Amino acid sequence: MASRKRTFLLILKLALSLGGLAAVFLISRAKFPEIARTLRSAAWGWLAVAFSLHTLGLLFSAYRWQILARAQGDRIPLGYLVKSYIVGRFFNTFLPTSVGGDVVRMWDGAKYSTSFVKSSAIVVVERMTGIIVLFLFALLASLLRLDMARRIPVIGIALLLGAAGLAAVAVFFLPAAGRLLEKGPERGIIRRTFDKLRLFRGTILGYRSHPAAFWRATVWAVLLQLNVVVYYILIGRALGLGIPALDYFVFIPLVLLLQIIPVTINGLGVREAAYVAIFSFYGLTASAAWSFALVEIAFGLIVGLLGAVIYAARR
Repeated sequence: MASRKRTFLLILKLALSLGGLAAVFLISRAKFPEIARTLRSAAWGWLAVAFSLHTLGLLFSAYRWQILARAQGDRIPLGYLVKSYIVGRFFNTFLPTSVGGDVVRMWDGAKYSTSFVKSSAIVVVERMTGIIVLFLFALLASLLRLDMARRIPVIGIALLLGAAGLAAVAVFFLPAAGRLLEKGPERGIIRRTFDKLRLFRGTILGYRSHPAAFWRATVWAVLLQLNVVVYYILIGRALGLGIPALDYFVFIPLVLLLQIIPVTINGLGVREAAYVAIFSFYGLTASAAWSFALVEIAFGLIVGLLGAVIYAARR
């Protein structure tokens, strides 16, 4: 019964995501022939270089994860972490938000850790350092392109949502939050939940005792996110969009942050609507925005299919 319920919810979420995707397409007035022409005329050499950066980013991400895990006493082979990341990309294709596969990575990390909660905390720190770097990229670039930030509402919205999310995370790590988790009933499900949250919070705060590892991981986060933005710049160049390189540092981090909001599967519809709104600032058509998004989706599916093969080989 529980399995049927999960299957039904998955189908429902997928239907809503595809429905939202179709609605965005119709509202944006994109045209299939124009999209096809844009993709046919793409510089495939630049797309190949972009895809190579995509795969390089997986290695960067896995290495950051390994650094943070070692600081907590977990020795995990780098190859295993790379494979786990790729499997996570497979699960991203049908889980809510663009980071749904992180749950899979938490389970994988738990095989080398003392608990799932500890493994989850490590993955969250790895993910959050990347998100913070992305947000700082967007914030700093927006200050250099204030005219662009003012004229594209989605940029302001994304910056506000990002700031609100980071503020909420900061509140969780205040001493008052720790004292609150120590209170409550002495037993029962609430007590067990509070105890797990305390362990989760304590594991993350434990990086104060390992500052070198934390800052090494942060430096690699900067390199990773630079790699990510350059990856999108190359896709734009391959499609001949003519968008200034600096502007990618404004809107790409914000679109990626918007995709984290759990409203659709793998950010379907959210990403495309954001691209359509942003590309109109440059006088580009909705079809150009969709072409850009479809290349991104195609690359993600290629990695996801490889993840499916790795996952199937495990079982």
